[in-house]
Amino acid sequence: MDDSNSPSPKESLLDLQEIRQIVDLMAQNELTFFNLEVGAFKIKLRRGSDLEAAKDLLSAMPVATTVAAAPVAAVAPPVATEREPASAAPVGQTINSPMVGTLYRSSAPGEKSYVNVGDTVDEGTTVCIIEAMKVMNEIKAEARGTIARVLAEDGKPVQYGQPLFELK
Repeated sequence: MDDSNSPSPKESLLDLQEIRQIVDLMAQNELTFFNLEVGAFKIKLRRGSDLEAAKDLLSAMPVATTVAAAPVAAVAPPVATEREPASAAPVGQTINSPMVGTLYRSSAPGEKSYVNVGDTVDEGTTVCIIEAMKVMNEIKAEARGTIARVLAEDGKPVQYGQPLFELK
């Protein structure tokens, strides 16, 4: 039985121009996911940061467990050692990564960094770019302040919620 209307496995229902039109429609309507399945033909398009994929990734990560210890009569406060300086953790307000990806502090290699220690930022100031799934996402400050410390390394992966900059 031959059904001439169904595509062969090598034949696509959509050509490149039609796929581009779908991508344009996704951008115009702020859609991040498109899925079409017709018989054996399947196409999935994603744009922007994929929060669902990040949630799936985070849910698949092992969960740290704690073991309760017997109560101790007196506990001394923790003392900072040379290997663990007390200033290692951010103490001020931080700008955190809204996604998993690779952090870039400038718009291109060799270009000036968006922000440096001592720079003042306002809400909406671009502080870096995070590349996720081949998409460059500008990360903007959510609060006003002065960059006190850069907490993430340029060109290195960052995790969701990871502090990137400390403000004072």
